[in-house]
Amino acid sequence: MPPWLVALRPQQWPKNGIVTAALVFSAGDAWELDNIDSWWPLLWRTLVLFGAWCAVASATYLINDAADRERDRQHPRKRHRPIAAGRLGVASALIMAVGLALAGTAIAFGLDAGSGAVVGGYFLVMLAYSGALKAVPVLDVFLLSAGVVARAVSGGLAIEVEISPWLYVCGGFGAFFLATSKRWSEARELGDNAVIHRPALAAYPSEVLSQMLTISAAAALLSYGVYTIESANAPANGAMALTIPFVGAAMFRYLMLLQGRRSGDAPDQILFTDPGIVACVVGFVVTATWVLLAN
Repeated sequence: MPPWLVALRPQQWPKNGIVTAALVFSAGDAWELDNIDSWWPLLWRTLVLFGAWCAVASATYLINDAADRERDRQHPRKRHRPIAAGRLGVASALIMAVGLALAGTAIAFGLDAGSGAVVGGYFLVMLAYSGALKAVPVLDVFLLSAGVVARAVSGGLAIEVEISPWLYVCGGFGAFFLATSKRWSEARELGDNAVIHRPALAAYPSEVLSQMLTISAAAALLSYGVYTIESANAPANGAMALTIPFVGAAMFRYLMLLQGRRSGDAPDQILFTDPGIVACVVGFVVTATWVLLAN
């Protein structure tokens, strides 16, 4: 791919799919398969918001890579990023980042003022994160987790549905689990050199990272299970709980691969390329769609 496209990290865009959570779990009552007017407005607004988040998220990646280019050049994997490798100029990257951030935020505001405020706020927080906050232990993980929750919240605002508090809980713990796994993987892969590439790792003993990983995984799975049953707008018969096995299987397989034969791979690479995890995602989507259309 062209260097500028690689720098946008399109492989990360699936994470923005969390904006569909409100559509899946909070707008189920509005879905009538034979009535396009009941679901098409909700669907297209969600898809447009997904595109807006992709633009803004890519802007933060460009800014982060520009700020970290010297550290990335010393990293065995990140040194191949376009900015660190010199295949994309810093000025060009920053100009592109500003354009994407403005476009994405404007699109979100066009859908809903609240969604626009969330997207814009996320971008400002990520600027602070790229500047200094990512060096603050624990806070760095919480900020990354908050970004995932912000995506879910903006999705609910864009389609004007009530958001279940359980969405915040399971989304936050799920994001905390993934962010912690990334820190754990970096510390394990780089050993004593990890602090050079991510200063916050100096304050993370390996035992603490392992505990954070285990606790967040358990909390994410448990809170998701409660969410499928207790959410006011989920199917009243609790049928959405049928998706729990897919979520659990994906999480356990991810942990197995992260600490096993793919321990040298980036966590994101494992999530989006492992056939077992992809099969769990497909099973989840098919099951959730069937439950919504059947209720």
